[in-house]
Amino acid sequence: MYGEFITNGQGRSYSIGKTIGQGYFGCVYECTDEWGNELVAKIIVPKNRTYEQVRQEWIEELNKLEYLRHPNITYIYDAFEYQDTFYLIIERCYCTLKDLLVLPDDQRERLLPCIARDLLQGIDFIHSCGYVHKDIHHGNVFVSLINNPMLPNQDPVLKFKIGDLGISRLENDINTFNTILANWMLPPEFLNPTIYGQIGRKVDIYHTGLLLLSLLVGYVTEFTQEEILNGTPRQMAEKIPSPYSYAIAKALRRHVAHRTETALDFWREILEASKSYE
Repeated sequence: MYGEFITNGQGRSYSIGKTIGQGYFGCVYECTDEWGNELVAKIIVPKNRTYEQVRQEWIEELNKLEYLRHPNITYIYDAFEYQDTFYLIIERCYCTLKDLLVLPDDQRERLLPCIARDLLQGIDFIHSCGYVHKDIHHGNVFVSLINNPMLPNQDPVLKFKIGDLGISRLENDINTFNTILANWMLPPEFLNPTIYGQIGRKVDIYHTGLLLLSLLVGYVTEFTQEEILNGTPRQMAEKIPSPYSYAIAKALRRHVAHRTETALDFWREILEASKSYE
């Protein structure tokens, strides 16, 4: 695959680079087009599925990427079938949020409202379209560097974007049986919906809380199912001496009914907390 040239069948070619990542639904490679744009090629792989099943998954993700177009969601450039393989060509970002966890504590905390603003705007838009992302984590939040070609000596502006809509679904179609999540990011309502409430858009609120918690502590926080049910993530957030602790802890409440209501509400609380630095 590395070094291969592929075509979309309409005269546009892409050069495939090194592998970036691999997941349940496909592999992701660096690629460039003939304009020199830095992109990624996501390839939907079979993995014991039929051609028609893979094609349907490709169409579903393509439709979501085209429908959920927003400045804080990674942009799709192209989609096509080439030699019985399905490709999605998407913008390439500089790094993921996980790469920023190595920054010093004060820098991460200063970045937190900037990250929260972009991330929660994207989530708010996804929810307004009736969808739930369900997979907000450090590897799916990307850092884009925006340069002004007219001011080449000026530092680039950071913009944060949500990627990978592969398992996002319409909220009305979600249940515990079609929700695929890593064990460490299972929300309490997945583990016990009878006690904590039904799975819905507040899954994304909970996941954003986990992500911002990691930003404060400087590492990816992972919890056992027992810790999740005991409310350990919320308790951990409450103990951190930061103006953002309360907002993050509220997003991590176990009971859906008591959790932060919307992405916009979450942002309002982050914004209010940020005023303590003025």
